[in-house]
Amino acid sequence: MRFNWMKIKLILLLVLISGLFYSTISVNNLRDISKMDIYIDNPNNLFITKDSINNAVIEIITTKNIGKSSVHVKALEFELNKIELVRKSDVFVDVNGTMVVNIQQRKPIARFLNNKFYLDEDGLVMPKSKYYSARVPVIKGYTKTQDQLDLIYKISSYIKNDKFLSQSATEILIDSNSNFSIKLRGYRFKILIGQLNNLDLKIKNFKAFYINASTNQILNKYSVINLQFDNQVVCVKN
Repeated sequence: MRFNWMKIKLILLLVLISGLFYSTISVNNLRDISKMDIYIDNPNNLFITKDSINNAVIEIITTKNIGKSSVHVKALEFELNKIELVRKSDVFVDVNGTMVVNIQQRKPIARFLNNKFYLDEDGLVMPKSKYYSARVPVIKGYTKTQDQLDLIYKISSYIKNDKFLSQSATEILIDSNSNFSIKLRGYRFKILIGQLNNLDLKIKNFKAFYINASTNQILNKYSVINLQFDNQVVCVKN
């Protein structure tokens, strides 16, 4: 039986090259990261800082033995997403070998009265940041039930997405029967919405009344503007 020594040598050479290549990649993947760029969305309203993210990345890399490979990058993202003020992270290594960390912050849409927690844009409770306080409506009357929280999220989201209310609403009040009211900056009256059915129509009725009443300078005569009745705005004087 004759052996083709040339083929055998070629195979051995390929195996050796593959082993060296794999070893080089493994060493590269596990080596310490020498340079890192961190970007945080909405830089004027930082609930979390670059320094805190940098420290978190270093700690994660150290404790989890994370390197530069795609698998390790996903693991780093997974760990960063556990940080309470982070909504989503995106990590990649560019052609120069720099690790780029993009952080999307959680965004509050309302604040609970105890001033320790927010409600974020996903309807989840969000801790307060020591770096920045958001100017969002204060929630009063919340009794910590999930059904109530869902309703608060509904009205808070509506306020956030309404140009007039997002600039004017300062308080969201809820009573024991889940009737809602809103207070506006600069006015004493409360807007009694009641249940959140037909919310869009109720707010449209209020805006039409507000435009007319503002012109006639009569708004400060009222303590309650009641929107609970179909196509009506009922006002109660002080």
